[in-house]
Amino acid sequence: MSLEITRSDARVAALAGLIDYAGLFPPARLEMAAAVAGYRSARGGSNAWMVDRFVCPASRLTELTGVLMATMGDGEEPWRLTVTADGGPDEIGVDALLIDTFEVEMDGAAIAEVVEMPLPSSDATTWIARAADLFSRAMFFEIPWREGGTIALDSVASARDATRVLLGAKLRCGGLAADAFPPPEVVAVVIAACRDRGLPLKTTAGLHHPFRHLDPATGFTHHGFVNLLVACTAAEAGRDMATLTAMVADDDPRSFALDREGVRWRDEKFGASSVSRGRQSLFVGYGSCSFDEPVDDLTALGVLPVMR
Repeated sequence: MSLEITRSDARVAALAGLIDYAGLFPPARLEMAAAVAGYRSARGGSNAWMVDRFVCPASRLTELTGVLMATMGDGEEPWRLTVTADGGPDEIGVDALLIDTFEVEMDGAAIAEVVEMPLPSSDATTWIARAADLFSRAMFFEIPWREGGTIALDSVASARDATRVLLGAKLRCGGLAADAFPPPEVVAVVIAACRDRGLPLKTTAGLHHPFRHLDPATGFTHHGFVNLLVACTAAEAGRDMATLTAMVADDDPRSFALDREGVRWRDEKFGASSVSRGRQSLFVGYGSCSFDEPVDDLTALGVLPVMR
């Protein structure tokens, strides 16, 4: 399989490395062995080019070490991790030690490349700088969108200018209650604010399917990862807030198209180069506890290219 020969294909630009596998997290909540098997299956399958890192809480890295040491085969590619620092603002030193210990024990077979954590409610700029110095790797900070996300983004941008590691924002797009889903206008504001501050954006929760939709099982309206992808592409191309909000809110799959040439929303069209810029500088990916669901949906839509 080669991505090099299809680099100008907008489908590859849009979807390559889009999904961090988060099988340990709700609603899947897989046991560690099952989550490891799920990620191993995803990274070894025909659509492995779409999956990026394995997401694991810092508090479960010791458990992951045991499973990996028991199951990794000879010649298996090193595992790349996104670690969620789940000890809270007062325990980031513990989380950093857990990460360091994990990498020493795995001896190159697994690497924690990215750390994610929520922002504290106060003194965020100082705290972000301290966390970046302590973890010494790329970090994405979950913003409190109910409390004014742009202020939090100012803190991330300010701290970024004083550190040498990549800093970005993380937006939680859903959860186990209706009020965990930010309204489309809030999502659009965060997208535009990240663009304006030069911050990469990751998203998580409730994004198993391509388009905004009502989940009949819960009654919750979920955001779609294609909606977000197109909105971020449009934001990077300079589209205004009204357009971004409409893209995020659109629940009609017929409004969208993704093919070799580019992406489309209604009368707006963006070529492969625009899609690539949007992915590289803004929408770097999202976490999903399911890899099969987004792949199955895209397969049913006839979107996925045949990789060689």
